Amino acid sequence: MNVPNSRRLFSSKKGLSAVVTTLIILVFSVLMAMMAINYTNGLTRARMKSSQQEDVRFEKVHAWVDPLTNGTDRSVVAFKIHNIGGKSAALQTIDVRGNEMDWTTVYFHLVNKTSEVDLLYADLSYFDWASLNGDNVTIGGYEYTRSLGSVFVASGEKLVVYIKAPEIMYKSNIGQPASISIGTANANFMTETVIELAP
Repeated sequence: MNVPNSRRLFSSKKGLSAVVTTLIILVFSVLMAMMAINYTNGLTRARMKSSQQEDVRFEKVHAWVDPLTNGTDRSVVAFKIHNIGGKSAALQTIDVRGNEMDWTTVYFHLVNKTSEVDLLYADLSYFDWASLNGDNVTIGGYEYTRSLGSVFVASGEKLVVYIKAPEIMYKSNIGQPASISIGTANANFMTETVIELAP
């Protein structure tokens, strides 16, 4: 008469139990990870689609340095801002290389999407530092206004900005990255560009 070996039977059941437990833990971990990913994606989509969300994008960013013969270097920063969010954005601060710009050095032009289609997509051309002077300046045939404070950009609008930025960049900085950031009431938006030699 064959008597089953109780020790062998017990050890085989124990081995099976460890495998099943490991599989259950693995499946549970994968399910939890998938739930977390789905929750995060849903939350992100809801925030991006919200009509109250600010979203400002930089386009055609430039930073030019004009080395003058008397040893002083002057710089001009230019970029486009496209408000693709669902609400108007109030630009309250502009920082270049960590330095907050004085609003009197900021010139802006709100692009008319109907009559200025070329300006919507065209690159920005250099404008002389010394010529950024007065309350109004004509750059590339478009009139720019010197800012007196916060600038408002409605949803879907595009703004072109030129900044007279002395003592921020020098000819020794050409080829280096320069950070540019904009602060609104609710968020900060930042980009970088490589500093260029003025043509």
